[in-house]
Amino acid sequence: MRVKAIMIPFHNLTCIKLTDTLEKAMEVIDANNLLSLPVVDGKKFIGVLSKQYTYEYFFKNWQEDKEKFLKMPVSMLMKDKVETISENIRIEEVAVMFIHTKVRFIPIVDSNDKLLGIITQQAVFKQYQKMFGHRHNSFVIYTYDYRGVVAKIMETIAKAGGDVRNMIVSRTETMDLVEIFYRIECKDFHKVLKALEKQKFDVRDIKYEIKEEKQ
Repeated sequence: MRVKAIMIPFHNLTCIKLTDTLEKAMEVIDANNLLSLPVVDGKKFIGVLSKQYTYEYFFKNWQEDKEKFLKMPVSMLMKDKVETISENIRIEEVAVMFIHTKVRFIPIVDSNDKLLGIITQQAVFKQYQKMFGHRHNSFVIYTYDYRGVVAKIMETIAKAGGDVRNMIVSRTETMDLVEIFYRIECKDFHKVLKALEKQKFDVRDIKYEIKEEKQ
């Protein structure tokens, strides 16, 4: 999946202008319960203003009165060396970026640095949560990574009446073992599990579908 599918588009963003004062920026940040904001010049992405950094700078470095500080333009404290991405980057690449940085959002721009939107940590995590699910039948199979093993598992699930909704394969640190996560839909989950066990597959971490309670 590409980030353009889950990004917050520009027209839905709260942004501040390069010429706005720190006072106005802080008002916008507080009014929207945010921690940072994109800084733009028209639609061109310029940088990011962080509430935390602004406060830290004021209390640690500012020597003059507060009123003068608040009248300073956001360009004084914004970070202009911000990594941006294109709208066609895959979400797994963005997940890695979030893991290795402290940013809460990443700007998405076109070839002319026009701000198209942003991708947030929350959006990425929600997408992964959809993939793994929390209300669906799921399990993990540990198996040696031999030719045709995935096809055999899929065939066993299908013959038992299961429909695979998500599958994620992860290599382990033990020889050629792989961990395969499955989330499935079926009428008889026990039948699927028994069919897999009959084929001698190592089925673990079984989770049953959570049914919605009727009001």
